[in-house]
Amino acid sequence: MITVVTAVVNNPVFIELQHRTLKKHFNGDEYEFIVFNDAKDFPDFTNGNDVTMRRQIQDTCRALNIPCINVPNEHHKTNRDAAKRCADSMNFILHYQKNNPGKYLCLDSDMFLVADFDIAKYAEYECAVVLQSRPPGMHYIWNGIYYFDMTRMRHTGLLNWNCCPNCDVGGMMQRWLALTVGGGAMPSTDEIRWTNKEFHTPGVYFMKHLWSGSWDATELPPALKPNTQLVEFLQKDPRNANGKFFCEIYDGVFLHYRAGGNWRNEGASFHAGLSQLLKRCLD
Repeated sequence: MITVVTAVVNNPVFIELQHRTLKKHFNGDEYEFIVFNDAKDFPDFTNGNDVTMRRQIQDTCRALNIPCINVPNEHHKTNRDAAKRCADSMNFILHYQKNNPGKYLCLDSDMFLVADFDIAKYAEYECAVVLQSRPPGMHYIWNGIYYFDMTRMRHTGLLNWNCCPNCDVGGMMQRWLALTVGGGAMPSTDEIRWTNKEFHTPGVYFMKHLWSGSWDATELPPALKPNTQLVEFLQKDPRNANGKFFCEIYDGVFLHYRAGGNWRNEGASFHAGLSQLLKRCLD
């Protein structure tokens, strides 16, 4: 049994889309889907000052029969740093995972399966992660998508999603990553673009990805090219710049809408409209 988890701060539409696309495209072991509700019940930029958002997410989960766990976030009233807030939530989930050892696939709230995927691809390894690198020679992992087998992983006492100087969420994962992978086995970012060969160590699989602002339709993974509605959404995304897509693709099958938590302060109405377009595309 795999447990798929996500942390949600707003936009119940994303929960519906994740629920639907998982049912459509997730293959292999049976899975349970759990939502960690990090929506604020006080006026905040993440909820567009809608204090009912926390309850809306609870209601959506209840309607879809999805377990919902509230994340304690009262202290965020005085903390406006989006990265530190996110790290708090990720460490709350990590604490849950340590107390309930099992296999976990964690997805950002705006990450959706858009092609068939078999979890066996990751289950061969202790974990599957996305590499983040910062000069000079700093390597850590991203929190937006990862697979952890908490029954097999080494050095779990070093897992920590906190930020550190010159890094964002997960910066404190540097020591865990170095010990698990080994100092000489770290790939470069060019090696893990989806078009290149797979890169892994005996325990860690590095997910290939096309990151925001670096790619266009010429690099679409083969499984996505027939999906003309998705391609149209990517091309018409108003956040695109310089002919490059704002959205991201992970391992050729996961679409990352990106910035759905409104950390760019684009406004709740902007994301409500754009997520409805995505919903019609994925439907």
